[in-house]
Amino acid sequence: MNNYFLQLKKDIPNDIGWIRRILSYAFDWYIGGMIASLPVIVIYMMLHQDATYIPQNLSIFHAPYNIIAGSLSFIVASGYYVLVPMFVFKGQTLGKKIFHLKIIANNYDEVTNKQLFIRQFIMILLVEGSVFTSSNILHQLLQVVTGLNIPKYYAYFGIFMTLISVILMIVLKSRRPLHDLFADTREVYLESNDYTYYQKKRKKVKRKSGK
Repeated sequence: MNNYFLQLKKDIPNDIGWIRRILSYAFDWYIGGMIASLPVIVIYMMLHQDATYIPQNLSIFHAPYNIIAGSLSFIVASGYYVLVPMFVFKGQTLGKKIFHLKIIANNYDEVTNKQLFIRQFIMILLVEGSVFTSSNILHQLLQVVTGLNIPKYYAYFGIFMTLISVILMIVLKSRRPLHDLFADTREVYLESNDYTYYQKKRKKVKRKSGK
């Protein structure tokens, strides 16, 4: 364990800016929330055509529409957070694309789909995602299926894990939160000196190896 923390201290520093990262996060939070809300809105409007206000709560539906709306909501939101950086903009959500940020492997290689799945789906949506609409919908869906008050405790757990991530981003020079540590990734600014340096270094290695 001590060796692991020592290795984290020796990790490559990251000069990614806080404001840019926060703006990217806020943009993705807003877009992801809108996407996650669409199935709930569409299904509720189909059932209640005179509706003027639709709360983002599965309790407004009777079975089986609560399960259908919740499942579709989580699936489409997962598509934005997971499939977009996998297959549309490699290593980037729309927010990261706009603000010139990118998810890469911690050693500055291109990120793999396995790493993106661990980072975006398992860690961000399932473990740390209490502030995301999609994760909140998942918590409600689990309550509908199990009958247990899962959202309350799941939310506390998610907030706790998110706080740990924030502390790690402040303490570690690599600026890597929990989801980056578990996925062996990092988020970088594409025009930063460190990213430019390691990209040039990678190209030289590829030329020497004949690839």
